[in-house]
Amino acid sequence: MVTLTKFLKEKIMKKKILLPFLCIATMPAMAQHITGKIINEQGEALPYANVFLLNQQDSTFIKGTVSDENGAFSLNGYQNGDILKVSTMGYKTNYLICHNESIGNITLQDDAKLLGEVVVKGHRNYVKSNNMGLTVSMIGNPLSKLGSALDAIKQMPLIDGIGNNISVLGKGTPEIYINQRKVRDNSELQQLSSQNIERVEIITNPGAKYEADVKSVIIIHTKKQDTGWAGLAKAGATLSDVSYGRTGLDLSWTGSNRLGVYAGANYAGDGEKQTGYYLEKFGNNEYETKTNTTYKNRAHKLNANIGASYDFGANSLGIRYEFSRKPKGKYSSTNDIQTNVEPENAQLESTSEQSKQNTRHYLNSYAILKFGEKKNYQLAADVDYLYNYSNELSDVNEQGENYANHIGTVSHSNNHLVAGKANFTASWKAVTLDLGTQYSYTKTRQSFVGSTSHDEALFDASHDEERQHLTAGYITANWQLSPSWSARTELRVENTDFAYILNGEKVAEQSKSFTDWLPYVSIDYQNDNLSLGLSYSSSVDRPSYSMLSNTYSYASHTSWMLGNPLLKSSLERELSLDVSYLKMSLSLSYVHSMRELATTYSYMENKKVNIIKNVNLPSYDYFQMVAGQRLDIGIWHPTLYGVLRLQKLEYGNPEKSYNKPLFNMTMRNRFDLPWGIYAYFDGIWVSKGYSATNYTKGYVLLDMGLNKSLGNWAFTIYWNDCFKLWRQKNLIETNGVSFYQNLKGGVHNVSLNVTYSFNKKKSYRGKGAAREEINRL
Repeated sequence: MVTLTKFLKEKIMKKKILLPFLCIATMPAMAQHITGKIINEQGEALPYANVFLLNQQDSTFIKGTVSDENGAFSLNGYQNGDILKVSTMGYKTNYLICHNESIGNITLQDDAKLLGEVVVKGHRNYVKSNNMGLTVSMIGNPLSKLGSALDAIKQMPLIDGIGNNISVLGKGTPEIYINQRKVRDNSELQQLSSQNIERVEIITNPGAKYEADVKSVIIIHTKKQDTGWAGLAKAGATLSDVSYGRTGLDLSWTGSNRLGVYAGANYAGDGEKQTGYYLEKFGNNEYETKTNTTYKNRAHKLNANIGASYDFGANSLGIRYEFSRKPKGKYSSTNDIQTNVEPENAQLESTSEQSKQNTRHYLNSYAILKFGEKKNYQLAADVDYLYNYSNELSDVNEQGENYANHIGTVSHSNNHLVAGKANFTASWKAVTLDLGTQYSYTKTRQSFVGSTSHDEALFDASHDEERQHLTAGYITANWQLSPSWSARTELRVENTDFAYILNGEKVAEQSKSFTDWLPYVSIDYQNDNLSLGLSYSSSVDRPSYSMLSNTYSYASHTSWMLGNPLLKSSLERELSLDVSYLKMSLSLSYVHSMRELATTYSYMENKKVNIIKNVNLPSYDYFQMVAGQRLDIGIWHPTLYGVLRLQKLEYGNPEKSYNKPLFNMTMRNRFDLPWGIYAYFDGIWVSKGYSATNYTKGYVLLDMGLNKSLGNWAFTIYWNDCFKLWRQKNLIETNGVSFYQNLKGGVHNVSLNVTYSFNKKKSYRGKGAAREEINRL
């Protein structure tokens, strides 16, 4: 085998072979069908390995495929004596001569260099680029030892994470799936053991298959479970100014007939304490309000789920019910206020308390059916039902030498959602086609009332209702033009019929019906070391239902937050160039933004207060660059990413420019210590600059952590904001009003997590039919 490998490598190098297009490759008259399975030296299946069939005469390319999740593959069109080339990241390429229709297991050796009796092991490249983004293999990856999926993902390329929040650099908050099930709360990622993950896809070019507001996607693929019982128990605590704990248990059982049942229950606390300073200037700089504040936030969350699934062959059916409740959430603050709006009340003190309860019921069912002689056709469908209701109360007491006031607000909301989605996939030699449709109906009712101690409402009470019918259809085609060249042509069409009802009457001005046409086109080149991609895409960002309501709430002595029923969806058109070579990457984007949603301030002169609300900005353009480099230097594995944003925005009355560039840099470091201990030291630096109308004055954040696994146990300790450097300094200047905030705290804490798992986690494959609508609710 070694002699054949060496001979073929030399032969291919000498001939400088030009690979023909897959779409015009022809099949020999006496072609046969060949199957096999690709494994590593430990007998583990290797999914998504490249399999190429080469001509026995001159080693030219005939056709290719990739292995499935179980490492299996099949190819038509070979003749006896043809050559099979098998490769995947982190393993040596293998060459075989085709003689039988069933090759059996093909074992790939780890990419190590043997020097006498000394083994010099190379650093495996766990990251692979494709025309959708990146795939991170977790087989043998040190990240699989971190304990939770959240901890592992935060250490991956292109990821920026603070606390439980994850964002993709240059793409914002991602859509996250565990297999095909939508993750609606990132606390779910703490419940999934990183040891049960097979691979993670980081999709930076989602295209038309995903909902219109999705700019990035993370898909977590879990390992296949064995029959019998499986489970995961976890416990953790966060120690800070407001300490809290979390615990949970997930159990599943899978029978030999592939019937699976599972259930889980989890509790998580949450909380933070911050101190800060606010400065408001308004009324042509005649007035100003200074506020020094200290606030605490504490919440409790309960979650329970139960479900079943049945796998038969390559097909699967399932149903899942999830109950979640926030029985208690409390926010309290104390404030010292100085203002010159009313000279007789220049010095005030205030206390504020807010309490909120929320309950949600969510039901999802799915079906995945594969058919055709080669199982290259798939029909997937999801149906959702969701009911959610919440109550919120706010009490503010202001006290001065000659002044006393009590401000109270009460709000109630409930939401209903019914949705369905269907997707048909067909895969052939040179193209994969997706056809899909989606429908959702949403009804939201909200009521708000507020008063002062003099029984006077600053704004009118309201009872509003929003109803929306959203219908979408899409078609996508992923063309494999040759082993190196591919293209994507996609189109998504969404029709929205929205009705706004205020106090029982439909408001024509806010009610609207419109259609969005969202194309996606890309051309991509990829070989072993180099990847190039040029793409054009469109995306929509819809306002949340709370933004669209007539809600209002107290922000400060001279500021109120209001909803805006006149908001429209924003739209972006983006042209991107993506380049990666070895472990270096570069992404350049030019974006035309229309009707972007942004927070603004304006002055209401008759009441001498500032109004804070979201508006649609005028159209503007911005340029964005994301550059990254990954390295492996002995036990040190650093990753460095930088993001630069340049925008040209003019807005407001009087008009103001918001054009100062914004730059941020993220560096992550992993150290492989003795005894299987991994150490982490991460840092984020953000410069001064604008993102839309928000001007950040920059900050630094440093975290460090340790991880150790012992059998089925995993122990992780993380020290977030370890040097207490983080500050949130932001300035918004719009319509003659200036609002500056300087906050500290809320990030510094020590997090401890212990996880015990046995067998493999049973995973639900439903994807959810209306992810965007669930988020808006």
